[in-house]
Amino acid sequence: MREVIAQEELKKTSGDGSSVNLTPSEGVSPDESNASNKTLPPAAEPGLQILHDCEAPKIDIVAVHGLGANPDYAWVWLPKNNPPNRRGYPNKPFNWLRELLPAKISKPCRVLAFNYDSRWFRDAPQQKLSSISDTLLDSLRNDREQNKAIDRPLIFIGHSFGGNVIEQAIVSASRHCSPYLSISASTIGVVFLGTPHRGSPAAAWGAIIASLMPSGLAPEDRLLKALEKHSDSLGDRLRDFSGWLFSESVPVVCAFEQLVTDYSSRLPLLGTLSPREHWFVVDEDSACIDGHHKISLHTDHLKINKYYGADDPSFKLIYPEIQRMVEDTDEGLNRRRNPKPIPTDETSTSGGLQRCLQRMRVKNPEDVLSKIEAQKGQRVENTCEWILKREEFSAWAVGTNSHLLRLIGSPGIGKTMMATFLVRFLKCKIEKNPSETFIHFFCDDKDQERKTPTAILRSLVWQLLLQRNELFEHVQPDFEKYEESRTFESLFNDVYALRRILKNMLLDERSDKVFVLIDALDECEASTRKDLLSWIQIISQLSPAGDSGKIKILLTCRPHINDIEDELQDVGTQLQMGSAEINHDLAKYIDDRVDELANRKHYPLSLKRKVIETLKRESGNTFLWVSLMIAELKTTFLHKVEEKLNRLPHGLNNTYSTILDRIPDENRENAQFILRFMVAALRPLKKTELQAAYATWKTNSRLSGEDMQLYSDILSVCSSILHAGSEDNATLNFCHQSVKDFLLDEHTANTWYHTSVDEANILIFKVCWMYLSADEFSQSGLDFCSLWSDLEIDFDEPDKPKDQRGVFSPYLFLEYSYDAWKEHAIRSHKALLRDWHNLAIDVTKAPELRDNLLFWTARQGYEDVVNFLLDQGANIESRHELGVTPLSTAAASGHEIIVELLLDRGANIEARNISGVTPLLIAAREGHESIVKLLLDRGANIKVINGCGDTPLLLATLFDSKSAVKLLLDNGADIEARDWVKDTPLLRASMKGSESIVKLLLDRGANTEVKNKIGHTPLSIAAVRGHIAVVKLLLDNGADIETRDDMHSTPLLLATEKNHVSTVKLLLERGADIKVKNKENQTLLSIAAAGGHEGIVKLLEQCLQ
Repeated sequence: MREVIAQEELKKTSGDGSSVNLTPSEGVSPDESNASNKTLPPAAEPGLQILHDCEAPKIDIVAVHGLGANPDYAWVWLPKNNPPNRRGYPNKPFNWLRELLPAKISKPCRVLAFNYDSRWFRDAPQQKLSSISDTLLDSLRNDREQNKAIDRPLIFIGHSFGGNVIEQAIVSASRHCSPYLSISASTIGVVFLGTPHRGSPAAAWGAIIASLMPSGLAPEDRLLKALEKHSDSLGDRLRDFSGWLFSESVPVVCAFEQLVTDYSSRLPLLGTLSPREHWFVVDEDSACIDGHHKISLHTDHLKINKYYGADDPSFKLIYPEIQRMVEDTDEGLNRRRNPKPIPTDETSTSGGLQRCLQRMRVKNPEDVLSKIEAQKGQRVENTCEWILKREEFSAWAVGTNSHLLRLIGSPGIGKTMMATFLVRFLKCKIEKNPSETFIHFFCDDKDQERKTPTAILRSLVWQLLLQRNELFEHVQPDFEKYEESRTFESLFNDVYALRRILKNMLLDERSDKVFVLIDALDECEASTRKDLLSWIQIISQLSPAGDSGKIKILLTCRPHINDIEDELQDVGTQLQMGSAEINHDLAKYIDDRVDELANRKHYPLSLKRKVIETLKRESGNTFLWVSLMIAELKTTFLHKVEEKLNRLPHGLNNTYSTILDRIPDENRENAQFILRFMVAALRPLKKTELQAAYATWKTNSRLSGEDMQLYSDILSVCSSILHAGSEDNATLNFCHQSVKDFLLDEHTANTWYHTSVDEANILIFKVCWMYLSADEFSQSGLDFCSLWSDLEIDFDEPDKPKDQRGVFSPYLFLEYSYDAWKEHAIRSHKALLRDWHNLAIDVTKAPELRDNLLFWTARQGYEDVVNFLLDQGANIESRHELGVTPLSTAAASGHEIIVELLLDRGANIEARNISGVTPLLIAAREGHESIVKLLLDRGANIKVINGCGDTPLLLATLFDSKSAVKLLLDNGADIEARDWVKDTPLLRASMKGSESIVKLLLDRGANTEVKNKIGHTPLSIAAVRGHIAVVKLLLDNGADIETRDDMHSTPLLLATEKNHVSTVKLLLERGADIKVKNKENQTLLSIAAAGGHEGIVKLLEQCLQ
């Protein structure tokens, strides 16, 4: 059979000795080879052939033909392919690369063809794809060095297999320390014409034919097998190339054929093996790279790279893509060669934006990243890079339909290290492509500033503003309105406001593509995490229509977190980090760390090998376990190492148990103190802070100076599971979040090291109270109220140092204890009250702390604690923030039970804060109807006013609380009361657009013609704000439609100026004077035209006709 086939094929050999192309590929037919000399194109030269040159080229364009092609004809349109009786076609062979492309593109260029022996049958050379690509790189490097143009921009054009050669060349050139690095660095675009990125079924038939040939014909089928569908080498190459495209943001165009290719006249042998003679040689799926531009060409595989002239439909689609690459040459290469650093702090901004960023009080993400890298250690070279080759990552990174990628992995498997790698990788990408944006956040359950949804969203908004200053307009109105008050800070503690702001910023058309990475989502506070998860779900399910596909969110978290799974299980893509993914990285990590350990401890080679083998065998695919064992071995004597290796614990929990159980009994109480402090601290503590806290706990007094040295080594008892720098002010952290989980786990309940959140918080509260109530503070006259006031200055001027008076400097634990003691009390209030008598705390010894605790528990609504503190002599009229009393803060927070309790205990119902606000004013402002009623029933003054002239009714109206408005009116509140700008309740409700409150006030007889300080009536205010429902309601109640303010403007003039089309239309329908003029004698039409209000201009012109 093999001999028969061979003889049949030899009969088809063309007269000039070149073999007929036997694959569904790019070859030349026999009649092309036998064309007369008059119509033959110029003979192709092997290697790089210059098709077009010029005096001062700005770009090199390099074309690579496909497998089995005759280079003489690879890019040539032959007259035999001209349709009959059609003009505009060439009458001789036409090479579009030589004769058309250089004349069309806008910059002088060289056009080169890379020609290679692509025969795979009959005297075919022994070669691999990589050897062809290496030859291409060598040829290019030599040419560019010879022409002193190593940095000249490059555009590649590849037909079929030639595109695979280009892919491999760029992948090889882009590798670290590659001698061809300048080639990949200079590549500004690639055009693929029918390239089988994922293989071709035609290659399989070629391989079958090759396998049937006798050995004497020496078929070379390795290239064909490498092009078969789903070839591993193709997949690996495409992933590497896609990673390079993503990193460098290089434009790529993938063209695919619409028409099948007819091989009946060229490959009669194929017809004997396959029922099909017409093939889609490279289908759309294989010809295109996910996320990159693709073009459908109405041609077949043999003509997809041959164009008859400028009017060729395929050329008209391909040429503009090449031209766009040419136009972006200078800017694109400049971005890549001179990356623009991502701004990391507010100094790059100015004015209102800078003040806003400072007031947001965000922990600098770059500092957080550096701290994590210092704690985790530097990433071992060439690790973590596997993720860039995963299809899930590629689809997320460049696809238009993939918004969310969740990276799931068990504790200690390296998720955070992977996140740090991705942050550095994405930062490098964005610095080369500043039209895109990257923002990130590392959650940490042990740090209050890194564990809440508000902290996450606030940081992401802060980073977006820093990188995209123009997006400030989404925050600016709120900032300018509330900059001088606390409302602005409240805005950035409001998770729903942050959700709204961030969503609007991400969807802004100026944002382009935005990458968002959130690490350790499972460490975000579980009690409030739902607000963040639902926002992520909303963003991730946006329709890919328009630009919404530009938002890319990557999350890392542990598996089996119920609320995360429930919210996100049907959203986006999940990528599991398991043993198969991290084995290579873990092995390199072990090699690297043991090499360092062996050098330090002077291990003999045999012992070093045994350590490596043991750690690799026992690691359980956990980086954390390996790092803990390395830490253990660092303190193990050389002669004990082998014994230690034979007794290594398995798994993280067993490891923690082993470490903690080794602590001697006499040190366990000390260790328990440290562990509980670490579990519940609101932020990572400094070593000196924890030492000072421990000294206070041991001595019941505050120590300083030499006395503190007695406790400087306390941390050594838990050193294996703690991480701290060598400096005194270095912060302490558990080596991993799983340590905290282990200590709190119910399975450890019977061990000495087990603790609970309540126990840990009570301990810290007790130590804080002991520290703050120390005799030294009472004797020194340190006034905590004045300290609070001092800190308030920092709140309004964040550019100043926090500790302006240096009051904290001599007291190592004062800053933390003062900032955190209330929070620890609140977090454990039930257990605290139950165990108060066992704490040995005399609350009467520290009256300021006791009164402060009364204030905060009243705010939180903890009835039992409030009662207890009052029984202990707490001052019910104590003043706190801005002169607020416990009664006022309970009223503001809506705790009716606490308000009633405090009133029953004699609280002053008319107590005012520094702004003159009473509890009734506060409750009315917040819309707490039941508390307003309670206060009125207890005799609160309904006519009371604050420093701005606000009555309870005015505040209830301003804050849109209809129920409170009705209650106050029912109790005789003055419906025409005015504030200092002469606003009445109706004026305020009209300004807010509160239709229901406006109706209520009108029903109660409010004056519709009342005017404020600038002459606005309710109708004027509603018109200028565009509140059409309120405008209609006021007109229905007889409001004067022609009323004029102090600037002589009517409601119609005001609505026109503000471009409220619907309001203008309503006013005109109700008879407003269309010929009215303003103070400058301008008509409605001239005002609308000057403002560019096209809708109103059109409306007025229609009415004037």
